[in-house]
Amino acid sequence: MQAESAAIWPYKRLFSNTNFLLLWLGHLIAYIGDYFILLAVPIVVEKLTGSTLMVGLSVISEAIPMLMLGPVAGVFIDRWNRKRIMIMSCVVRAMLVLILLVVQRADQVWVFYLVGFLMSTVSRFFSPAMNALLPLIVEDPDDLLNANGLMQLVMTVGLLAGPALAGFIIDSWGASAAYWVESVCLMIAAAMNMFVHVPKRKELTQNPATHDISSVLNELWEGIGYLFSNRTMFGVLVVLLVTQLGFGAINVVWVPYLQRTFGIGPKGLGIVDAAQGLGMIFGGIALGFLSKRLVKTTLAGGGAVVIGIFFAAIGLAPGFLYVIVFSFLVGFGFVPAQSAIMTLIQLAVPNQKLGRVSSANLALRSASGLISMALAAAFAEAIGHRTVYVLCGLIVVLGGILAFIAIREPEIQVEVL
Repeated sequence: MQAESAAIWPYKRLFSNTNFLLLWLGHLIAYIGDYFILLAVPIVVEKLTGSTLMVGLSVISEAIPMLMLGPVAGVFIDRWNRKRIMIMSCVVRAMLVLILLVVQRADQVWVFYLVGFLMSTVSRFFSPAMNALLPLIVEDPDDLLNANGLMQLVMTVGLLAGPALAGFIIDSWGASAAYWVESVCLMIAAAMNMFVHVPKRKELTQNPATHDISSVLNELWEGIGYLFSNRTMFGVLVVLLVTQLGFGAINVVWVPYLQRTFGIGPKGLGIVDAAQGLGMIFGGIALGFLSKRLVKTTLAGGGAVVIGIFFAAIGLAPGFLYVIVFSFLVGFGFVPAQSAIMTLIQLAVPNQKLGRVSSANLALRSASGLISMALAAAFAEAIGHRTVYVLCGLIVVLGGILAFIAIREPEIQVEVL
């Protein structure tokens, strides 16, 4: 009984924080909307072109801005008002997604690539800004791991609600309806972010006197330098570079693999994502019990090992029911692993540098994922989608093992003043 109370109470304390609750709900609504696009675009591209390569290009077009713009975006995230960055990111993406309504033929697929590139470019400002804002809103640093766990549970609810709703709506009314839903969700998220209040004493606005290229580059290299000089961050980077080699390829092949191997449609794809989301719910509950018992390195490494094992199992699955079960277990490992990684970053990096360091980390990780996606897009047809799944699973397991070796628990606490 005491263990249960200790696990649940931190979540109660976080939800009594109005600013955290608004941030969390806005992120949740936007994430549910995002799944309409994540499911609709690969389905439409596969339907119009019948090519895994073309599906892969739609994913790669979204990954390129992470590599090209990520580190530079971090400099401005540390300079500008982070709440305003989040609001504008939602509004701009809400307008961009409606451009996809024009795509009706195979020769118009390039519009997906262009809009995906632009939306991903704007998103490069959103996620690092939110991750940097979170430690300023969470009042007790001891609650930070649970706060990140709840943010990861946004993905859980998104996986449960988004794909299921998206699969039904796309199957019933077509992809155009999915684009409208995404746009509305983003506008609601923007409205909720407007009411988030960051305590004045915790605002970290640098407002540098100069905005010249040399000033930006100096701050950029400062962030990259911290990423490589801090032992915790370097370990996190190594682990993420390896695991992303596995995750990237999965993003390319999962729709063609499930559709061609098991003959499922949009509703079946939604069920798979929902199963993963259900696993994430149980993983989030487990995190509440484990956060006070296991160090963050163990949570990160153990979660990655679980994810990798069951990615490989999906590639070996003899039937669709097995895919559903294994997807549930992938989700179970995801929340502890991702929450621990994000908390390690937030604790190891001073908040005034968090935008730059997080963005540089994301850019390098994206480069690894981009390589993986390009290889999968080029060779998946030749070596087989099952083989890609198994290989990627083994790579993620390796990343999990490296977490136990390479990551050191941070020696400093997040700076809030």
